[in-house]
Amino acid sequence: MGHFHVLIGLGGIVLLAVLIELARALGWRRPRPYILRTPLLDVPERALLAVLEHILGADYRLLVRVRASEVLDIAPRLRRRQRERAADRLERYRFDVLICERETLIPRCAVNLAPRRLWRKTPGTDGLDRLCKAVGLPLVRLIEQPHYAIAEVESRVREALSASAPPAQSVPGLEIELTKSPALDDGPRFRIDPDLDLDDP
Repeated sequence: MGHFHVLIGLGGIVLLAVLIELARALGWRRPRPYILRTPLLDVPERALLAVLEHILGADYRLLVRVRASEVLDIAPRLRRRQRERAADRLERYRFDVLICERETLIPRCAVNLAPRRLWRKTPGTDGLDRLCKAVGLPLVRLIEQPHYAIAEVESRVREALSASAPPAQSVPGLEIELTKSPALDDGPRFRIDPDLDLDDP
């Protein structure tokens, strides 16, 4: 009786192996979890990038979809829990286009797009605006468009680039430190206090 059960088990294994080989022969494959995103940018982002390249030429480098955590850093002396909270908060934000000095890759201005809304004429703001203002990084917000008025975009971006970064001000709960970062060559990264409330009240 025991041999019969062993034979049944072996027969099941052989049958399973045959079914697997048959499935492979017929083209069955396990679904892949990732696909290539094409195109990388959507229509409003591509239109904005084309306008900025036209305006700025070879004077600056344009980086797209840069996480805020790659540009803004957290003070190392904070306790672990504070650092974790600050890092989680920072992960909410990204820059659609980061305008950097060509040679040093020092960030000089950021441009973010806001979705079009029938009831809103101007882009909304969030904690990223307050954070950028605190560290002296100009942030230009535009409403998504399939085409942009070059003169309007140029005016706003040039104004932001020409604005000198304000000196670090004494803001309760905020400290700004500069440190060298390999991710941005020898350019500075900004350090922020995680207890600063970045969200609009």
